[in-house]
Amino acid sequence: MATRTATHTIGIDLGGTKILTGIVNARNEMVATVKTPTNAQEGAQGVLDRIIVSLDQALVQSNLSKSDIRGVGIGVPGVFDAASGVIIRITNIDGMENVNMAQLLSTWHGGKIKTVLSNDVRVATWGEYQLGAGKGHKNMVAIWVGTGIGGGIILNGKVLEGSRGSAGEVGHVVTLADGPFAAGAGVRGGIEALASRTAIERDLRRAIADGTATILPQILAKNENQLKSGVLRKAVRKGDALTISVLERAAYYLGLHCASVVNMLDPEIVVYGGGLMENLGDWMIERIAPVARRNFINKSNLDKISLVATSLGEPAGALGAALLARG
Repeated sequence: MATRTATHTIGIDLGGTKILTGIVNARNEMVATVKTPTNAQEGAQGVLDRIIVSLDQALVQSNLSKSDIRGVGIGVPGVFDAASGVIIRITNIDGMENVNMAQLLSTWHGGKIKTVLSNDVRVATWGEYQLGAGKGHKNMVAIWVGTGIGGGIILNGKVLEGSRGSAGEVGHVVTLADGPFAAGAGVRGGIEALASRTAIERDLRRAIADGTATILPQILAKNENQLKSGVLRKAVRKGDALTISVLERAAYYLGLHCASVVNMLDPEIVVYGGGLMENLGDWMIERIAPVARRNFINKSNLDKISLVATSLGEPAGALGAALLARG
C-alpha cells in the first residue's frame, strides 16, 4: 500500500502506437520514463500486460518501490468513466472494453491506490499548462497534430470538460464545407480530415500514384515505406516541392481552424503539439500564424495571443497524467 509519506505519482500516456510511462516526484521532476510500443494488434490483454511491465520497469529505473507511489494517472484515447476508473471503450484496441483500470492498478500495487482516468490529449494539455509553454497563463488551447488531431482547453486555470466530458474535440471543427471525411471517424470537412498526418499522407501518396515528381519514394524506401513525421521533416529539409506544397496547404487549414478557435474562446496562448509538430513545429507555425491572424475577428492587441510549439514534447501526456494523480 502507499504510505502517508509517499510523494511520487505515475503518469501513463496510452496512445495508439506507444505507451509512455513516467514517475514524477514532489518537485514535478520526471525521475523515470519507459516507452514501449502499444502493439494494439495484440488486443486488450496484451496491451494491459505491457502497461504492467512498463510500471515495473519505471520503478526499477527510479530505484523506488510500490509503497513510494501515491497515485496513478492515465490518459486514454477513448471513452471512459472517470468516477469508477473504468475504460469503457478504445476503438483501436480490440477487446479494450469495460476494463477496470482502478482495480487492475490496485492489484498491481498490492493495495488500493488512487487512479485518475482522463482523455489522452487533455492530460497532455494539463502538463503543458502546468509546466510547459502554457505556464503562467490563465487561458490556453492545446492542439495536438499527429495521426489525428485532438485538443484541450484551459479556461481561467481549469480544464474545460463540458457537460458530457467531451469538450475540447477541436479536431472535428468543420473547416472545409463538404470536404473529406477523416479516416475511421470524425465529421466531413473537419480539420482532422484536412491537416492530420493521416490526411497529409493520404494526399502525398495520391500524388505519388499520379506520378508527381518527388524524392519521397527514395526516403520511404529507407524507412520501410512508413510515411511518418520524421520522413516529412527530411523531405522538407531537402526542399521537396510536393511535400512542402501539401504541408503548406495543411498549415493554411490549420490557420483557419486556429482563427475559429481563438474567435470563440479568446485564449492568451495556443500550443501545438503531437508528432507532426514535434518534427516541424516552428516551420508549420510560421505558416499557420499569418493565416490565423488575418482571420481573428478582434484585431486589437494581437501580440497578446501567442501561437507556439509544445515545450515539453512527447512526455507532456505522462507528466500531465501524473500531475492529475497528485490531485
